Amino acid sequence: MSRAVLVGRVWRGGVINGPCVVAVRNGEVFDITGHAPTMSDLLERDDALEVARSAPGESLGDVQPLLANALAGGADDSIPRLLAPCDLQAIKACGVTFAVSLLERVIEEQAAGDPSRANALRAEIQTIIGSDLSAIRPGSPEAAKLKADLIARGLWSPYMEVGIGPDAEVFSKSQPMSAVGVGADVGLHPDSKWNNPEPEIVLAVNSQAKVLGATLGNDVNLRDIEGRSALLLGKAKDNNGSCSIGPFIRLFDDHFTIDTIRNAEVSMLIEGRDDDFRLAGASRMREISRDPLDLVSQVCGRHHQYPDGFMLFLGTMFSPIKDRDAVGGGFTHHLGDRVSISTPSLGALVNHVQRSDQIAPWTYGTRALLNRARASVPAKPAVQTKAEQAIYPSLAGKRVVVTGGGSGIGAGIVEAFARQGARVHFLDIAEADSRALEATLSTLPVPPTFVQCDLTNLATLAKTFADIGTVDILINNAANDDRHNLADVTPEYWEGRMAVNLRHQYFCAQAVAQGMREQGGGVILNFGSISWHLALPDLTLYMMAKAAIEGMTRGLARDLGPDNIRVNCIIPGGVRTPRQEALWHTPDEEARILAGQCLKQRVQVDDVAAMTLFLSSDSASACSGREYFVDAGWYGA
Repeated sequence: MSRAVLVGRVWRGGVINGPCVVAVRNGEVFDITGHAPTMSDLLERDDALEVARSAPGESLGDVQPLLANALAGGADDSIPRLLAPCDLQAIKACGVTFAVSLLERVIEEQAAGDPSRANALRAEIQTIIGSDLSAIRPGSPEAAKLKADLIARGLWSPYMEVGIGPDAEVFSKSQPMSAVGVGADVGLHPDSKWNNPEPEIVLAVNSQAKVLGATLGNDVNLRDIEGRSALLLGKAKDNNGSCSIGPFIRLFDDHFTIDTIRNAEVSMLIEGRDDDFRLAGASRMREISRDPLDLVSQVCGRHHQYPDGFMLFLGTMFSPIKDRDAVGGGFTHHLGDRVSISTPSLGALVNHVQRSDQIAPWTYGTRALLNRARASVPAKPAVQTKAEQAIYPSLAGKRVVVTGGGSGIGAGIVEAFARQGARVHFLDIAEADSRALEATLSTLPVPPTFVQCDLTNLATLAKTFADIGTVDILINNAANDDRHNLADVTPEYWEGRMAVNLRHQYFCAQAVAQGMREQGGGVILNFGSISWHLALPDLTLYMMAKAAIEGMTRGLARDLGPDNIRVNCIIPGGVRTPRQEALWHTPDEEARILAGQCLKQRVQVDDVAAMTLFLSSDSASACSGREYFVDAGWYGA
């Protein structure tokens, strides 16, 4: 399991107070909700495996305390509570996909819900048809011959039809978001007196019918209710806590594939709390009558779509018949039973058995999730781009890094790229502003991700880019325009201003260049300033750095051009940002700026974002080594 790529869901209290998507890496849990607000969203991403492995996210600590707290019933409220790893997906289940379970379903039907008749019926039916049906391929001529024989003997059953006929039994097990996770209580309907767990492997399938991974599940089975009539399936299957899934979804990769599932052996252990009863068993997937991918194709295709994906229980061969309360009475649950389902490749799912009307009610559904998403969007967003912003199809899916993206011009650029469908990582040292922006944009189809990074620390900068991976577009935006005068500047202050305003742009470009070369091209946009062109006062060091950036842009464009890497420089004018308005743009300064511009309008953040989008898109494929002013005609007018 050390190489496993695991994703799941937890409930985080406090300010968040809701479900979050997490990934487990080297035993540490990371909140990656910023990349996928739901598990359904994550499994729709082409880069789901990459996101799970490396997308930046908040660390929630070691996974072992989370598991221990879950098994303790979530006693410690300070630790995130593990949930079922699925959310919006439909929860589907396949029945009688193993010969043993097929036989037991026929017995349930013949017994009409009376467990005392089970043993006699089992012996009778085995004598007639034999106990080994695994050699019969569903839908084959041999299966049709057996069907005719059983009809003649009066033993044909709807369970036989779906067990050996051409069409699998697939039913809706539970509602989206109703499944419970590891450590939770599972529920028995209070009317049931004959029931058992069903340990199964559960496939995680997206809307394109692509199987992304697998987990474990317990499809709690009420033998007496379902045995009375197949039309009582809803009452037998869809109850409070009647479906448990977890602990995590393991994503398919080079070490874990559908063949791993085909050869898995699922173990179960039932431990009685009140009678020390123990029952162990196993379900061997190689004995399944229908291939897992065949079952997926029967569930989803042109005949039926699942836009949020689905979780598919594959069925079980484990049907406990060991006597528990009386000779010949067979097995049934006692309240308090501990049920452990495990397999080496997926870990263990542990639950305790209680009555469905006495366990915690299911209250958090799809409406609650939607309400939370609405509440996370402020009535007046901190940053807003114009509705008429152009759409560039070439930007969709591109990996974009924006430095200084937490506020001001950078925040506008982050939003603009995110609304194009780009995968945006924005680097900033200001956590409060950056987290607020991330929350504001969290409901976008591809929300941006904040990465806290001190760009003046070159070791941290290098590691950050290594963690992000190959970058398609780099926006070198971060800067600080503190005012200063000649007499007050020390060598240390000089070095600090160069580090904040110039040095990181060069080393960010260095960090992305090789990856761009290897993929055949890329875009680097450096941000200069109109200040040195206008010779503004009290900004000598800032203007020195910004003038150097234009020279650096020309040099990088020449050096990287043969590798199809375009390098340009954007020079904003007097942009109206919260920082500028709070610190420098007095009414007198406002009037001076407007008087100097050809256009008598203030430059807005989205005006700069529009130029950034254009220069990053394929529409600007012939543009490199130049400076582009967004200043309403202030310079040179």
